[in-house]
Amino acid sequence: MATLAGDGLIEMDSQKRTIVKTLLWRFIASGTTVVVVFALSGNITLGLTAAAIGIPLKLFMYYFYERFWMTSIEWGKVSDDPSELVVKDVSSGSSGRPRGALAQRARNP
Repeated sequence: MATLAGDGLIEMDSQKRTIVKTLLWRFIASGTTVVVVFALSGNITLGLTAAAIGIPLKLFMYYFYERFWMTSIEWGKVSDDPSELVVKDVSSGSSGRPRGALAQRARNP
């Protein structure tokens, strides 16, 4: 995931960081699946089985979901060039100047 750093440069997560975050999230989500299935059924084996089936299936599906968004959906993408980043008014999307309470505080400290 890309974020804008304080110095105006675009920061990207390394592939290793993304993989670790993905695996940790899958562990948390699978643990949640075990708890929910156990709470609904009273059967811990069923909860563990659901998680065991879900882990590889959901990792596989997420990979293709992420690749689809990366290669096919242009909405929400930002340029790698910090000079092309512009703050836009959320209400109209056209002024290029920030508005609202935070912008007023920025102009009048």
